[in-house]
Amino acid sequence: MIMGRYSIPVWQMIVQTINSDSLSKKYLTIPEINKLVRESFSDENVNPRTIGLQTIFHCVNHPQNKHGGGLHESNPLFETNGSGGFRLVKK
Repeated sequence: MIMGRYSIPVWQMIVQTINSDSLSKKYLTIPEINKLVRESFSDENVNPRTIGLQTIFHCVNHPQNKHGGGLHESNPLFETNGSGGFRLVKK
């Protein structure tokens, strides 16, 4: 059995962290998401770069995301406002 570095995938940490009513509709910057995830999962010592990359990778409309298109169409997680803010996409 292959074990990952963290107890759950980083994208799930991000979703769990910002999935509250007060945060889920608000656009957050990568540094804000980093801070919230690292506070919520302090025992995991998550790399801030990994948090940022996972946010962009799972963003349905980020211009730098050119990979994994099928993943995003079937399971979109984040969207960007084009000004550095990200929020959860509600299905």
